[in-house]
Amino acid sequence: MRGVAHLGVLEVLAAKGVEVVGMAGTSSGALLGALWLTLGPGAVERVRAFVTSGRARSMPDFHELGQGSLWQRAKITLRVVHVLLRRSLLSEAQMLDYVRFFLPDEPIEALAVPFVAVATDTLTGEEVWLSRGSLVRAVAASSAMPGLVNPIAVDGRFLQDGGAVAEIPVRAARSLGAPVLAVEVSEGLPVGHPGKDGVARAMLRAAAMGWQALRGRLLAEADFVIAPKVNHLHWADYHAVDEAVRAGREAAEAFFSRLGSGTEAA
Repeated sequence: MRGVAHLGVLEVLAAKGVEVVGMAGTSSGALLGALWLTLGPGAVERVRAFVTSGRARSMPDFHELGQGSLWQRAKITLRVVHVLLRRSLLSEAQMLDYVRFFLPDEPIEALAVPFVAVATDTLTGEEVWLSRGSLVRAVAASSAMPGLVNPIAVDGRFLQDGGAVAEIPVRAARSLGAPVLAVEVSEGLPVGHPGKDGVARAMLRAAAMGWQALRGRLLAEADFVIAPKVNHLHWADYHAVDEAVRAGREAAEAFFSRLGSGTEAA
């Protein structure tokens, strides 16, 4: 749902007459970017249709571990244990079916502009750029969250969520042209409670700190950054479609306002 803010940003870019000569996306960025390139403004309605279709699944927020009342802690722990005991929530076939709800099963080369979906090689940890072949398979691979979705096979490699190595795909975007405008919709760092957090929560926060540091280095390579205020949303907050789109619009409008006043450095 944080990724849905991309649609608000893209709406403003289109309204301003900004020509997009190429697009690179990781995970939800790949899905929402490809959705915009195939449906344009109709992409928002497609997301709403997904939410009301019954396909949207409620997921536990792992950062809630150890928080709240005893009953709340017990409920979230049981839900997390249920997830962890399963091999995965979605098979490759199921993940591809989900992506087909949003996207046509056509070649990436058929899109209006060059497009790259960024994934991670499950075996080597390498960053993988998918710019040809099946759009559905490429986006599914880029979005396959480790442990929750089985890795997706593409050209003999098993691929998973690109966010593991390139949450903000600036290098891939740079390969398509310049300047590079990055859209940052990552989850905020969970609040810490020193001396009180349990083992699982403390480890998750430490991992989030690492991702935050990597994200900062990636964003530093972009020419411009738009950061919609959606960092407080859980990725499965399906009620927040309109909030996310609105946040994307507002952040993009603020960006152009700063650019027009000369306060946005290139």
